[in-house]
Amino acid sequence: MHNLGKREERGIGKVLIVIDMQNDFVTGTLGNQEAQAIVPNVQAKVKEYADRGDWIILTRDTHEENYLDTPEGKKLPVKHCINGTEGWQIVPELEVENCEYIDKPTFGWLN
Repeated sequence: MHNLGKREERGIGKVLIVIDMQNDFVTGTLGNQEAQAIVPNVQAKVKEYADRGDWIILTRDTHEENYLDTPEGKKLPVKHCINGTEGWQIVPELEVENCEYIDKPTFGWLN
């Protein structure tokens, strides 16, 4: 899930939050050419922050196998971002060491 408590250990710096850049949204069931086209720019920004040692957070839209039975699944009946699948994974070009993840089970953030 997430461990945002590490922020204090990093000191003051910049934070980059990359929202739901997952395989299913880029090349998978809900992917498109526009999403694919932005990957190099997002990758460059992630590298810039990583090279400085800044804080990088990657969010993941996270559904379970019963997604189509949920209220969201009834509104968007396309199975996507099922926890643990290839489609749920962050686009490989954006993965960096020491990033943190927030798994989101619904729109917004429940905390």
